[in-house]
Amino acid sequence: MKNVTALLACVLLAGCGPRGPKEGFAPIDPEAAVFWDRQTTETAELLQQLAADFNASWKEGPPLKVERSGGYDEIFRKTSASIRAHVLPSMAVCYENMTAQYIPTGAVRALDEYMRDAQTGFSQSELDDFFPAVLETNRYAEFGGKMYSFPFTKSVLMMYFNKAVLAKAGFDRPPDTWDEFLAQCRAVKAKTGKFAYAVNPDCSTIDGMIFSRGGEVYADGKARFDSPESIAVFELYETLAKEGLAYQISAAFDDEIAFSKDDVAFTFRTGSGRIHVAALMQDRMDQWGLVRIPQADPAHPRTVLYGGNICLFNTTPEQARTAWAFVKYFTSKETMVRWALGTGYLPFRRSVADDPAVKDLWAQWPYSRASFDCLDFARPEPNIRGWQEVREVVAKALRQVLDGNLTGREAAAALQRQTEELLKR
Repeated sequence: MKNVTALLACVLLAGCGPRGPKEGFAPIDPEAAVFWDRQTTETAELLQQLAADFNASWKEGPPLKVERSGGYDEIFRKTSASIRAHVLPSMAVCYENMTAQYIPTGAVRALDEYMRDAQTGFSQSELDDFFPAVLETNRYAEFGGKMYSFPFTKSVLMMYFNKAVLAKAGFDRPPDTWDEFLAQCRAVKAKTGKFAYAVNPDCSTIDGMIFSRGGEVYADGKARFDSPESIAVFELYETLAKEGLAYQISAAFDDEIAFSKDDVAFTFRTGSGRIHVAALMQDRMDQWGLVRIPQADPAHPRTVLYGGNICLFNTTPEQARTAWAFVKYFTSKETMVRWALGTGYLPFRRSVADDPAVKDLWAQWPYSRASFDCLDFARPEPNIRGWQEVREVVAKALRQVLDGNLTGREAAAALQRQTEELLKR
């Protein structure tokens, strides 16, 4: 297969100058619809098997070819370079803020016509089967409210709790509210001498906590990190740090390792991460669980929805036909069941709850269904240009609070100013 550099060289040698966005983009591989993805290990193997099964029955266009192209950041850089070279795969995994950067170049296909097509689209009953949030996060208000990506690997923020540590602190259940969470953290420290919470500084965690308090991170065209709900989140972290109740991890997934060793009571992670924690806990599945994150008002819960999507690029109609057909195949109930059972990612169609294999999984461990039940009230993060940079300054603000360099209120105010500056660009 010719790579991006080789194809670009051919274009230049042929004497062709760069084409404008409206003229389309050359496919990386004219013989296959290439999909740039990030999955590894068993998850990547399952995706390859799904692609093979799709190809076995697909006769109306070139075959699908899945290529691992690094993590999200690497795929973003690679795709951005490919857009400039006007040589692209048929589709790629993406976050919403990545897609928002691609759209102005003309590289991304709007999916509305595909979705509404009488033969290849979705019926209204099929659309109603998807949880609304997973579709709405792929509609871009900045660009006419069009659907420029489609859900792929979705999950929600969950609270993981260690039963053994909590039992030593005198608790037989996890906290429902943030006040209870702080009280349990203090009790863990007082009665066990352990840290209660290993912190992975992450924007999505902050966003989910703000949502859970009834706040917003972006609304009416304006960032909301200076809101009372946002300030309360950063002040909670200030208290946790000052009282020695929490610490910042020094390497990726150190919080999951500490959790599995009974060194902490809590960590906050994506629900799909339960597969990794289960592997660490092995035969101690009765000693931990995961539940929705604490709430300001448990009667009106909210958490954050995140995870990857798929965007289709403007290469050729034939490649687009294959790419869209795979999107339809992958998000069918049957395929989604296979994917969810094999990876831990959330199935985001309501009807999956009726599948016998899914019911069997949920019956094996009482917390298996917890993430799925959060989809009714999960909230997506902003899908606007510049939010990738905002994510970085949110994580930095949290680290400054944990390091004691800023108070929670100072961090929220500084974050609001920085976010406004970034979004103005």
